[in-house]
Amino acid sequence: MIKNISLESTNKVLSSRSGIILFEDLWNQLNLDKKLRRLLPKKKNTRGISQLNKVKGILFSFAAGNDCLDDLESLRGDTIIAKLLGGEFPARTAGDFLAKFHKRQIEKVQDVLLKTAITLRLALFFDNKFILSMDSTPHKQSGKKMQGLAKNYKGIWGFDSQNAYDQYGFSYLFDLRPGNTWSGTEAEKWIHKIFSNIPNHMERWFRADSGYSKNIVFEALQAASVKYTIVLKDNIGRYVRNKNRDHLEWKKSEIEFFGSDKCEISMGLYPIKKLGNLRVVFIRRKKDADEIDDQLSLMEDYNPEESEYRHYSIITNIDSSEMNNEEIIDFYRERANCENYIKEQKHNFDFLHFPCKKFEANQAWGLIGTMTHNMTRFLSFTMKQKTKRVRGKDKVVRTVIQQGYFAKKVRNTLINIPCQVVWSARRMKLKLNPKKLEVLQKMIKDIEHLFSVDTVFT
Repeated sequence: MIKNISLESTNKVLSSRSGIILFEDLWNQLNLDKKLRRLLPKKKNTRGISQLNKVKGILFSFAAGNDCLDDLESLRGDTIIAKLLGGEFPARTAGDFLAKFHKRQIEKVQDVLLKTAITLRLALFFDNKFILSMDSTPHKQSGKKMQGLAKNYKGIWGFDSQNAYDQYGFSYLFDLRPGNTWSGTEAEKWIHKIFSNIPNHMERWFRADSGYSKNIVFEALQAASVKYTIVLKDNIGRYVRNKNRDHLEWKKSEIEFFGSDKCEISMGLYPIKKLGNLRVVFIRRKKDADEIDDQLSLMEDYNPEESEYRHYSIITNIDSSEMNNEEIIDFYRERANCENYIKEQKHNFDFLHFPCKKFEANQAWGLIGTMTHNMTRFLSFTMKQKTKRVRGKDKVVRTVIQQGYFAKKVRNTLINIPCQVVWSARRMKLKLNPKKLEVLQKMIKDIEHLFSVDTVFT
């Protein structure tokens, strides 16, 4: 026996996830019943829970921190979730439901993801600056018979996905693709689709790595009136530097790059048909002795300006009067947050693994998970944000405010809240700790207030 601890039974109905009602509230505020009803696979019979509630059940599973379809079984004994879904939702039913999705339905659900992301963003933030960062990432898989599996250029066996996040971490795109798909494939299509849904009064900004360094992407961004910073591929960057060799003026910069604070910056022009002369910002640092290949100096076209330095080239349509060279580099480097959000989905929503053999089923699974990510991100901003004093590189102390939280913090604070479930007059009542009750009531009130603003999409 354990000293001073005894075990006893109780007939009271308990739940450990009373905070799941916040996702029910967001589901209703986003009017997802209406948006999804006609997009989902048809149900063959009237038994069991509805197709809409199956989507909701998978969403609740993601919100609770479950990793795969089998983990849906852990929700079956939860009275609150059974009430919200209209019954129990076994894992096998979820797998059969996902397997019925086809390509056109996936495209329509992607549109719903985009529009709900904009709605969530506009409900929280009224600033006029919309900054989109786009990136692709591999999803390594161990299966052999799943549709769409292939090796990418790094030899990773699995899927690939294209993602797009704004500066607050809301996801506007999750496009699961075969594993051998190149990074920027169809980027121009998604650029058009996303920015055509952004309100006209908002400034449009974009940043991406060298996988998106293509004329067709530049043209799509120009057509959408978007200001952008994109890294050029190494060979293109070298070509542009050679074209501008006689005009480059390298100046020392305090920006840290390549792990060094001894960098130089310059600027040149890159003439592109249909686009005119685009500005290219260069940053370089001298290579260490062990980084230099001595054999290169024996070649006829040896150029120490190129061979003895590490370079980075950023193409942009932003005028120098609006951002100087250092500001262009700083703006681009904030794209790293996009990679943090990708890691968030991989590790906190288990996008490391996909559960189905059918490719479209995994696409649907990922889209529902991305909707959950956006709802979780929304809730994280309605929580009290931490503030702290930070001394910058310029030795000035500034107050920094937390910009949302990751899913683990939201789950521990808002979702995994124990309660007693009581039935009275055909209504379910949740009895919580007074402090937790106050938190949930405030959250629900804040959600309803935020969605009452006229600027939110309906």
